[in-house]
Amino acid sequence: MSHSRIPNAVLKRKKLLFVCSEDWYFLSHRMALARAAQVRGWEIVVACRKNQAAELLLAEGFRVIDLHIARGGLSPVSSLKTVAHLVSIFRREKPDVIVNVAIQCVILSTLAGLLVGARRIVNMVTGLGFVFVSHGRKAKIVRSVVCRILRFYARFKSVRVIVQNGDDAELMASLGFRRANLSLIRGSGVDMQKYFPVDKAKKQETADQPKTAIFVARMLWSKGLGELVAAIRLLAEKGVYYRFLLVGDVDLANPDCATVDDLKAWQNEGLVEWLGKRSDIPALLQQADLAVLPSWREGLPKSLIEAAACRLAMVATDVPGCREIVRDKDTGLLVKLGDAQALADAIERLMENDAFREKCANNAYALVEKELCDAVVVQKTLQVIEG
Repeated sequence: MSHSRIPNAVLKRKKLLFVCSEDWYFLSHRMALARAAQVRGWEIVVACRKNQAAELLLAEGFRVIDLHIARGGLSPVSSLKTVAHLVSIFRREKPDVIVNVAIQCVILSTLAGLLVGARRIVNMVTGLGFVFVSHGRKAKIVRSVVCRILRFYARFKSVRVIVQNGDDAELMASLGFRRANLSLIRGSGVDMQKYFPVDKAKKQETADQPKTAIFVARMLWSKGLGELVAAIRLLAEKGVYYRFLLVGDVDLANPDCATVDDLKAWQNEGLVEWLGKRSDIPALLQQADLAVLPSWREGLPKSLIEAAACRLAMVATDVPGCREIVRDKDTGLLVKLGDAQALADAIERLMENDAFREKCANNAYALVEKELCDAVVVQKTLQVIEG
Protein backbone atom coordinates (compact mmCIF):
# COMPACT_ATOMS: atom_id res chain seq x y z
CA MET A 1 0.00 0.00 0.00
CA SER A 2 1.40 3.43 -0.89
CA HIS A 3 1.79 6.09 1.79
CA SER A 4 -0.66 8.32 -0.10
CA ARG A 5 -3.49 5.91 0.75
CA ILE A 6 -2.65 5.63 4.49
CA PRO A 7 -4.66 8.00 6.69
CA ASN A 8 -2.67 10.90 8.16
CA ALA A 9 -3.53 9.74 11.69
CA VAL A 10 -1.65 6.51 11.01
CA LEU A 11 1.40 8.19 9.48
CA LYS A 12 1.82 10.81 12.19
CA ARG A 13 4.47 9.89 14.75
CA LYS A 14 3.98 10.59 18.42
CA LYS A 15 6.02 13.54 19.60
CA LEU A 16 8.28 13.47 22.64
CA LEU A 17 9.45 16.92 23.75
CA PHE A 18 12.37 17.14 26.17
CA VAL A 19 12.92 20.33 28.17
CA CYS A 20 16.51 20.68 29.41
CA SER A 21 18.39 23.82 30.38
CA GLU A 22 21.65 23.04 28.52
CA ASP A 23 22.32 21.28 25.23
CA TRP A 24 25.59 19.80 26.54
CA TYR A 25 23.81 18.32 29.58
CA PHE A 26 21.23 16.63 27.37
CA LEU A 27 24.03 15.28 25.18
CA SER A 28 25.90 13.78 28.12
CA HIS A 29 22.95 12.54 30.22
CA ARG A 30 19.93 11.83 28.00
CA MET A 31 21.25 11.00 24.53
CA ALA A 32 20.80 7.24 24.92
CA LEU A 33 17.20 7.72 26.06
CA ALA A 34 16.36 10.00 23.12
CA ARG A 35 17.98 7.62 20.63
CA ALA A 36 16.04 4.66 22.01
CA ALA A 37 12.76 6.58 21.89
CA GLN A 38 13.48 7.60 18.30
CA VAL A 39 14.09 3.96 17.34
CA ARG A 40 10.70 3.12 18.86
CA GLY A 41 9.06 5.61 16.51
CA TRP A 42 8.91 8.83 18.52
CA GLU A 43 9.62 12.19 16.96
CA ILE A 44 12.20 13.83 19.24
CA VAL A 45 12.18 17.55 19.99
CA VAL A 46 14.63 19.09 22.48
CA ALA A 47 13.99 22.55 23.96
CA CYS A 48 17.23 23.79 25.49
CA ARG A 49 19.69 26.64 25.44
CA LYS A 50 21.40 26.16 22.07
CA ASN A 51 25.18 26.20 22.01
CA GLN A 52 27.78 24.02 20.31
CA ALA A 53 26.29 20.69 21.42
CA ALA A 54 23.03 21.47 19.61
CA GLU A 55 24.73 20.61 16.31
CA LEU A 56 25.29 17.06 17.54
CA LEU A 57 21.62 16.78 18.54
CA LEU A 58 20.55 17.96 15.09
CA ALA A 59 22.87 15.39 13.51
CA GLU A 60 20.91 12.67 15.35
CA GLY A 61 17.74 13.76 13.59
CA PHE A 62 16.29 15.56 16.61
CA ARG A 63 14.71 18.97 16.27
CA VAL A 64 16.19 21.56 18.64
CA ILE A 65 14.35 24.63 19.90
CA ASP A 66 16.34 27.43 21.49
CA LEU A 67 14.89 27.86 24.98
CA HIS A 68 15.09 31.20 26.75
CA ILE A 69 15.90 30.07 30.27
CA ALA A 70 17.76 32.17 32.83
CA ARG A 71 20.94 31.00 34.51
CA GLY A 72 21.71 31.10 38.21
CA GLY A 73 18.39 30.57 39.94
CA LEU A 74 14.62 30.93 39.91
CA SER A 75 14.05 34.68 40.00
CA PRO A 76 10.33 35.50 39.57
CA VAL A 77 10.69 37.74 36.51
CA SER A 78 13.01 35.47 34.51
CA SER A 79 11.02 32.39 35.57
CA LEU A 80 7.74 33.86 34.31
CA LYS A 81 9.41 34.74 31.00
CA THR A 82 10.62 31.15 30.67
CA VAL A 83 7.15 29.77 31.48
CA ALA A 84 5.61 32.06 28.84
CA HIS A 85 8.14 30.89 26.26
CA LEU A 86 7.44 27.25 27.10
CA VAL A 87 3.68 27.81 26.82
CA SER A 88 4.18 29.16 23.29
CA ILE A 89 6.41 26.18 22.40
CA PHE A 90 3.90 23.63 23.73
CA ARG A 91 0.97 25.26 21.95
CA ARG A 92 2.87 25.21 18.67
CA GLU A 93 4.39 21.73 19.00
CA LYS A 94 1.46 19.91 20.68
CA PRO A 95 3.67 17.13 22.14
CA ASP A 96 2.16 13.83 23.25
CA VAL A 97 4.58 13.68 26.19
CA ILE A 98 6.69 16.38 27.82
CA VAL A 99 9.83 15.23 29.65
CA ASN A 100 11.46 17.78 31.97
CA VAL A 101 15.08 17.17 32.93
CA ALA A 102 16.44 18.53 36.26
CA ILE A 103 14.75 20.57 38.96
CA GLN A 104 14.67 24.03 37.32
CA CYS A 105 12.96 22.68 34.21
CA VAL A 106 10.68 20.53 36.37
CA ILE A 107 9.41 23.60 38.23
CA LEU A 108 8.97 25.89 35.21
CA SER A 109 8.01 23.49 32.45
CA THR A 110 5.44 21.55 34.49
CA LEU A 111 3.57 24.80 35.13
CA ALA A 112 3.65 25.61 31.41
CA GLY A 113 2.46 22.10 30.60
CA LEU A 114 -0.46 22.34 33.01
CA LEU A 115 -1.44 25.73 31.57
CA VAL A 116 -1.78 24.24 28.08
CA GLY A 117 -3.47 21.04 29.30
CA ALA A 118 -0.63 18.66 28.48
CA ARG A 119 -1.77 15.05 28.57
CA ARG A 120 1.38 13.57 30.10
CA ILE A 121 4.29 15.27 31.87
CA VAL A 122 7.27 13.24 33.08
CA ASN A 123 9.62 15.02 35.48
CA MET A 124 13.14 13.66 35.86
CA VAL A 125 14.41 14.92 39.22
CA THR A 126 18.12 14.27 38.76
CA GLY A 127 19.05 15.93 42.04
CA LEU A 128 17.68 18.73 44.17
CA GLY A 129 20.48 21.23 43.69
CA PHE A 130 22.21 23.81 45.79
CA VAL A 131 19.05 25.12 47.48
CA PHE A 132 18.47 21.73 49.12
CA VAL A 133 21.94 21.56 50.69
CA SER A 134 22.63 25.20 51.53
CA HIS A 135 21.86 26.51 55.01
CA GLY A 136 21.66 30.12 53.83
CA ARG A 137 18.52 32.16 54.41
CA LYS A 138 17.82 32.69 50.70
CA ALA A 139 18.26 28.99 49.95
CA LYS A 140 15.84 28.05 52.74
CA ILE A 141 13.21 30.40 51.31
CA VAL A 142 13.65 29.01 47.79
CA ARG A 143 13.56 25.45 49.16
CA SER A 144 10.25 26.16 50.88
CA VAL A 145 8.80 27.63 47.66
CA VAL A 146 10.00 24.68 45.57
CA CYS A 147 8.42 22.19 47.99
CA ARG A 148 5.11 24.07 47.89
CA ILE A 149 5.15 24.05 44.09
CA LEU A 150 5.94 20.32 43.96
CA ARG A 151 3.14 19.63 46.46
CA PHE A 152 0.77 21.47 44.10
CA TYR A 153 1.97 19.45 41.08
CA ALA A 154 1.38 16.21 42.99
CA ARG A 155 -2.39 16.83 42.73
CA PHE A 156 -2.40 16.23 38.96
CA LYS A 157 -2.70 12.72 37.54
CA SER A 158 -0.96 13.85 34.34
CA VAL A 159 2.27 14.61 36.24
CA ARG A 160 4.77 11.79 36.78
CA VAL A 161 8.04 12.01 38.68
CA ILE A 162 11.20 9.94 38.27
CA VAL A 163 13.83 10.17 41.03
CA GLN A 164 17.26 8.59 41.22
CA ASN A 165 17.59 7.59 44.88
CA GLY A 166 15.49 6.40 47.78
CA ASP A 167 15.88 9.61 49.79
CA ASP A 168 14.41 11.71 47.00
CA ALA A 169 11.62 9.14 46.55
CA GLU A 170 10.68 9.53 50.21
CA LEU A 171 10.71 13.32 49.86
CA MET A 172 8.42 13.25 46.82
CA ALA A 173 6.06 10.84 48.57
CA SER A 174 5.92 13.18 51.55
CA LEU A 175 4.95 15.99 49.16
CA GLY A 176 1.96 14.00 47.96
CA PHE A 177 3.10 12.10 44.88
CA ARG A 178 1.27 8.79 44.79
CA ARG A 179 3.02 5.49 44.12
CA ALA A 180 1.38 5.24 40.67
CA ASN A 181 2.95 8.56 39.64
CA LEU A 182 6.35 8.14 41.32
CA SER A 183 9.17 5.98 39.95
CA LEU A 184 12.64 5.26 41.32
CA ILE A 185 15.14 4.69 38.49
CA ARG A 186 18.73 4.80 39.66
CA GLY A 187 20.92 7.11 37.61
CA SER A 188 20.89 8.21 33.99
CA GLY A 189 22.86 5.24 32.70
CA VAL A 190 26.30 4.90 31.14
CA ASP A 191 27.48 3.73 27.73
CA MET A 192 29.66 0.74 28.55
CA GLN A 193 31.02 0.72 25.00
CA LYS A 194 32.53 4.14 25.72
CA TYR A 195 33.36 3.77 29.42
CA PHE A 196 35.19 0.52 30.07
CA PRO A 197 38.21 -0.70 32.06
CA VAL A 198 41.62 -1.05 30.46
CA ASP A 199 43.98 -3.95 30.84
CA LYS A 200 45.91 -3.61 34.10
CA ALA A 201 49.14 -4.26 32.21
CA LYS A 202 48.69 -0.96 30.37
CA LYS A 203 48.65 0.92 33.66
CA GLN A 204 52.01 -0.55 34.62
CA GLU A 205 53.64 1.67 32.00
CA THR A 206 53.19 4.60 34.40
CA ALA A 207 54.03 2.69 37.57
CA ASP A 208 56.78 5.18 38.41
CA GLN A 209 54.18 7.94 38.70
CA PRO A 210 52.19 8.62 41.91
CA LYS A 211 48.81 6.96 42.14
CA THR A 212 46.06 9.11 40.71
CA ALA A 213 42.73 10.17 42.20
CA ILE A 214 40.20 11.87 39.93
CA PHE A 215 37.38 14.28 40.76
CA VAL A 216 34.94 14.80 37.86
CA ALA A 217 32.33 17.50 38.44
CA ARG A 218 31.60 21.15 37.96
CA MET A 219 33.86 23.13 40.26
CA LEU A 220 31.19 23.72 42.91
CA TRP A 221 31.64 23.93 46.66
CA SER A 222 28.58 21.67 47.05
CA LYS A 223 30.45 18.95 45.17
CA GLY A 224 32.81 18.84 48.15
CA LEU A 225 35.60 20.75 46.45
CA GLY A 226 36.67 22.56 49.61
CA GLU A 227 36.73 19.38 51.68
CA LEU A 228 38.77 17.61 49.00
CA VAL A 229 41.43 20.34 48.94
CA ALA A 230 41.53 20.29 52.76
CA ALA A 231 41.99 16.50 52.70
CA ILE A 232 44.82 16.79 50.18
CA ARG A 233 46.55 19.28 52.47
CA LEU A 234 46.19 16.91 55.42
CA LEU A 235 47.80 14.11 53.41
CA ALA A 236 50.65 16.39 52.31
CA GLU A 237 51.29 17.44 55.91
CA LYS A 238 52.06 13.81 56.80
CA GLY A 239 54.19 13.30 53.69
CA VAL A 240 51.61 11.33 51.67
CA TYR A 241 51.40 12.47 48.07
CA TYR A 242 49.10 11.37 45.26
CA ARG A 243 48.19 12.95 41.97
CA PHE A 244 44.78 14.66 42.14
CA LEU A 245 43.02 15.55 38.89
CA LEU A 246 40.13 18.01 38.94
CA VAL A 247 38.10 17.60 35.75
CA GLY A 248 35.31 20.06 35.08
CA ASP A 249 34.55 23.65 34.28
CA VAL A 250 33.70 26.65 36.42
CA ASP A 251 30.11 27.88 36.28
CA LEU A 252 30.26 31.58 37.10
CA ALA A 253 26.46 31.95 36.89
CA ASN A 254 26.19 29.57 39.84
CA PRO A 255 26.64 31.25 43.26
CA ASP A 256 28.04 27.95 44.53
CA CYS A 257 31.03 27.96 42.17
CA ALA A 258 34.71 28.24 43.03
CA THR A 259 36.66 30.87 41.13
CA VAL A 260 39.37 30.41 38.55
CA ASP A 261 41.73 32.14 41.00
CA ASP A 262 40.93 29.48 43.64
CA LEU A 263 41.71 26.68 41.23
CA LYS A 264 44.92 28.26 39.95
CA ALA A 265 46.10 28.91 43.52
CA TRP A 266 45.62 25.25 44.49
CA GLN A 267 47.42 24.19 41.34
CA ASN A 268 50.33 26.57 42.00
CA GLU A 269 50.49 25.16 45.52
CA GLY A 270 51.06 21.72 44.02
CA LEU A 271 47.88 20.25 45.50
CA VAL A 272 45.89 19.53 42.33
CA GLU A 273 45.96 19.57 38.55
CA TRP A 274 42.91 21.40 37.23
CA LEU A 275 42.21 20.15 33.70
CA GLY A 276 39.01 22.12 33.09
CA LYS A 277 36.28 20.76 30.85
CA ARG A 278 37.51 17.72 28.91
CA SER A 279 36.14 15.51 26.15
CA ASP A 280 38.47 12.58 26.94
CA ILE A 281 37.01 11.64 30.33
CA PRO A 282 36.93 7.88 29.58
CA ALA A 283 40.70 7.92 28.95
CA LEU A 284 41.32 9.96 32.11
CA LEU A 285 39.27 7.53 34.21
CA GLN A 286 41.01 4.53 32.69
CA GLN A 287 44.40 5.86 33.79
CA ALA A 288 43.25 6.77 37.31
CA ASP A 289 43.37 4.58 40.41
CA LEU A 290 40.54 6.08 42.45
CA ALA A 291 37.46 8.29 41.93
CA VAL A 292 36.54 10.84 44.60
CA LEU A 293 33.31 12.84 45.03
CA PRO A 294 32.68 14.29 48.52
CA SER A 295 29.42 15.92 47.37
CA TRP A 296 26.81 17.35 49.73
CA ARG A 297 23.86 15.75 47.90
CA GLU A 298 23.24 14.09 44.54
CA GLY A 299 20.56 12.43 42.47
CA LEU A 300 22.89 9.63 41.49
CA PRO A 301 26.18 11.09 40.23
CA LYS A 302 26.89 10.15 36.63
CA SER A 303 30.59 10.81 37.18
CA LEU A 304 30.73 7.94 39.69
CA ILE A 305 28.72 5.63 37.43
CA GLU A 306 31.25 6.34 34.69
CA ALA A 307 34.13 5.74 37.09
CA ALA A 308 32.65 2.41 38.18
CA ALA A 309 32.18 1.40 34.53
CA CYS A 310 35.94 1.96 34.15
CA ARG A 311 36.45 -0.35 37.15
CA LEU A 312 37.48 2.25 39.72
CA ALA A 313 36.99 2.10 43.45
CA MET A 314 35.37 5.24 44.86
CA VAL A 315 35.35 7.53 47.90
CA ALA A 316 32.25 9.64 48.49
CA THR A 317 30.18 11.19 51.24
CA ASP A 318 27.43 9.26 52.98
CA VAL A 319 24.64 11.40 51.48
CA PRO A 320 21.62 10.82 49.21
CA GLY A 321 22.70 9.76 45.74
CA CYS A 322 26.32 8.94 46.52
CA ARG A 323 25.44 6.01 48.75
CA GLU A 324 23.36 4.51 45.93
CA ILE A 325 26.56 3.60 44.10
CA VAL A 326 29.30 3.82 46.75
CA ARG A 327 28.47 0.95 49.07
CA ASP A 328 30.76 1.18 52.06
CA LYS A 329 33.61 -1.36 52.02
CA ASP A 330 32.02 -2.98 48.95
CA THR A 331 32.43 -0.60 45.99
CA GLY A 332 34.43 1.98 47.92
CA LEU A 333 34.36 3.97 51.15
CA LEU A 334 31.77 6.41 52.47
CA VAL A 335 32.76 9.27 54.77
CA LYS A 336 30.85 11.72 56.89
CA LEU A 337 29.79 14.91 55.12
CA GLY A 338 32.21 17.78 55.66
CA ASP A 339 34.87 15.66 57.41
CA ALA A 340 38.15 16.39 55.62
CA GLN A 341 40.16 14.13 57.93
CA ALA A 342 37.88 11.14 57.28
CA LEU A 343 38.12 11.88 53.57
CA ALA A 344 41.92 11.95 53.70
CA ASP A 345 41.99 8.68 55.67
CA ALA A 346 39.65 6.95 53.20
CA ILE A 347 41.69 8.07 50.19
CA GLU A 348 44.90 6.84 51.82
CA ARG A 349 43.35 3.54 52.89
CA LEU A 350 42.25 2.67 49.37
CA MET A 351 45.40 3.97 47.70
CA GLU A 352 47.70 2.00 49.97
CA ASN A 353 45.76 -1.28 49.94
CA ASP A 354 45.89 -2.57 46.38
CA ALA A 355 43.91 -5.75 47.07
CA PHE A 356 41.09 -3.87 48.83
CA ARG A 357 40.99 -1.23 46.10
CA GLU A 358 40.85 -3.91 43.40
CA LYS A 359 38.03 -5.74 45.18
CA CYS A 360 35.99 -2.54 45.43
CA ALA A 361 36.70 -1.71 41.79
CA ASN A 362 35.49 -5.12 40.60
CA ASN A 363 32.32 -4.86 42.70
CA ALA A 364 31.65 -1.35 41.35
CA TYR A 365 31.95 -2.58 37.77
CA ALA A 366 29.58 -5.50 38.45
CA LEU A 367 27.02 -3.13 40.00
CA VAL A 368 26.99 -0.84 36.96
CA GLU A 369 26.84 -3.75 34.53
CA LYS A 370 23.83 -5.26 36.33
CA GLU A 371 21.81 -2.20 37.42
CA LEU A 372 23.11 1.17 36.19
CA CYS A 373 24.08 0.85 32.53
CA ASP A 374 22.22 2.49 29.63
CA ALA A 375 20.40 -0.69 28.65
CA VAL A 376 18.73 -1.04 32.04
CA VAL A 377 18.04 2.63 32.77
CA VAL A 378 16.71 3.49 29.30
CA GLN A 379 14.30 0.55 29.28
CA LYS A 380 12.86 1.49 32.67
CA THR A 381 12.58 5.16 31.74
CA LEU A 382 10.79 4.44 28.47
CA GLN A 383 8.24 2.38 30.37
CA VAL A 384 7.39 5.46 32.45
CA ILE A 385 7.34 7.80 29.45
CA GLU A 386 5.11 5.52 27.38
CA GLY A 387 2.91 4.60 30.31
